[in-house]
Amino acid sequence: MKSIFLMMNFIACLLLLSGACSTGPQLDLAQVAHYEETSRIPNSDSLLVGIEDKIYQTFVRCIIDQDATALQSLSERLESTYAERPQNLVRYWSAYLQYYWAIYHLKSEDEKAANRHLQRGIDWLDELPRKNAEDYALLAMMQGFAIRFSTAKTIQLSRAAKKNVGYALAIDSTNLRAHYVMASNDYYTPAIYGGGKIVERHLQRAVALPDQKVENAFLPSWGKELAYELLVRWYIKGERWAEAKATFQQAQGLFPDSYPLNQLAGQLIGR
Repeated sequence: MKSIFLMMNFIACLLLLSGACSTGPQLDLAQVAHYEETSRIPNSDSLLVGIEDKIYQTFVRCIIDQDATALQSLSERLESTYAERPQNLVRYWSAYLQYYWAIYHLKSEDEKAANRHLQRGIDWLDELPRKNAEDYALLAMMQGFAIRFSTAKTIQLSRAAKKNVGYALAIDSTNLRAHYVMASNDYYTPAIYGGGKIVERHLQRAVALPDQKVENAFLPSWGKELAYELLVRWYIKGERWAEAKATFQQAQGLFPDSYPLNQLAGQLIGR
């Protein structure tokens, strides 16, 4: 179920993404913050321990209950933590929660509320000083999602998403999430606009990379399940059945309970 909700951000295709040119300022690698430095959180701060899973489980509970109170409460706790300790990492997780909150409202067919939360997260990430690869990758993913709600800004958002995921890879070419976002953008860009040229390369890179370079309960680890799912879909789309089945089996070994991956199984029977 996690992948189904996460992949919704790219349903609104980045129609002009592949042909857009970045005219923004050049990236200064010397100014990039490193989460390995900023993630030295006191052990007493239990909120940020396993925060990625806490956000997702809170989201699932809110979907089941059809009540966003738990997301509101967790968001307030993160904002309070950021007020006391304004670190980029804390803001990253606040934005990540806004992304899920947007999906919650989208499932409830309240697009205005969904866009409001999405824009809040985008603004928070955009304003961060010394952004690193994780910040840029999440920002690009959220900007791609925002096209669904802001068709008048398709060109602007497409250019921004392409620029930011490019920054993420320039900072860290071994970041799983940056490769996933780059591949997803390419996958959902129609071929007439140049899509489909780099999706496989970036997905193969994403599934080969570790979730984290150093295991850390405060840092992001999402992306590999999503990359596997999209790679299987890519092979199915191209009727490359042997590769689809081999990739599916590899993914199932890592994510046996993945609902979206298991949903693809039926398409592989008899192939």
